[in-house]
Amino acid sequence: MRFPSLFRLPKHQQFRIQPRYYDPVKEEIEERTERIKEQMDGEATGNYQPTKISFKRKTKSAPSTSMIQLGIAALLGVMVLGWLQFGNEIFNYILWASIPLYLVYRLKTLRKRK
Repeated sequence: MRFPSLFRLPKHQQFRIQPRYYDPVKEEIEERTERIKEQMDGEATGNYQPTKISFKRKTKSAPSTSMIQLGIAALLGVMVLGWLQFGNEIFNYILWASIPLYLVYRLKTLRKRK
């Protein structure tokens, strides 16, 4: 007999995997035949345009995530140390220091748009 409890105990679980077969040669053949069919259909209708292969990056390079995390961690560390040293007044100092920085940033972005 089992006593009721507040905790749910995990039941027996089995790992089941469905194996898939991947054939890269078959995939490439299917892609080529599909591309050739599209070209033939395009030539028949008269609007055939060959596709160009581009090796350029399609995403913009974003700033490094690790640098952003490091900046956030440094800011939080300074805030904690400032709070321990000066108390709640540090938040007023940070607020008054951040307003000019925000305005400079906004002016730079407005100048770039022009």
